[in-house]
Amino acid sequence: MPKLVLDFDAAPIYFGSIADKGSTTHQKLWPSIETRLPYVERGDQNLKFADAKYRNKNTFNAFFSTQILYDNIVPGALTSGGIWVYYEEKRAVNDLEYRRMSSFPIDYDFLDYNVRYVCGMSVPPLMIAHITKEMIKQCLNGIKKETYSCPALV
Repeated sequence: MPKLVLDFDAAPIYFGSIADKGSTTHQKLWPSIETRLPYVERGDQNLKFADAKYRNKNTFNAFFSTQILYDNIVPGALTSGGIWVYYEEKRAVNDLEYRRMSSFPIDYDFLDYNVRYVCGMSVPPLMIAHITKEMIKQCLNGIKKETYSCPALV
C-alpha cells in the first residue's frame, strides 16, 4: 500500500511579513499580561518566564498559553484559547492576523463566530488544499471518477 508523500518544500512565512503593522483593531491586552510584558526577554516564546520574574519565583507554571510572536519567527499552531502577543508592538494579535496565520481568505465570513476560535479549531485551508492536490496527484491520477479508491488514505 503506497504512502502519501507530503514534501511541500515551502519557504517559511515569518510573522513580520503578515503582521498588520500599526494595528488599531486589536483587542486590549488583559491587565495581567500588560504587567508582565516588561519582564519578557526577546526570544521568550510565552509569558511563563516573565511571570516567574514578576512574581520573583523559580516556578514556571502560569501564562504558558500566552504566546509571543516576533517578526522573525514562523507562528506555531494556533489554538482556540490563550492569547497571542505581538512583541514588536506590545499588543494582542488582531483578527486579520489570525486569518493570515491560518490561511483563511481575508473576506471569509465567520458569521457571528469568534475568528480566533474558528481559526484555532480549524485545519488551515491552504494546508488542506496542498494535501488534497497531492492526494489527487498520487492516488487518483488516471482513475475514473466513478472508481476512486486511495489506499494511502486507509
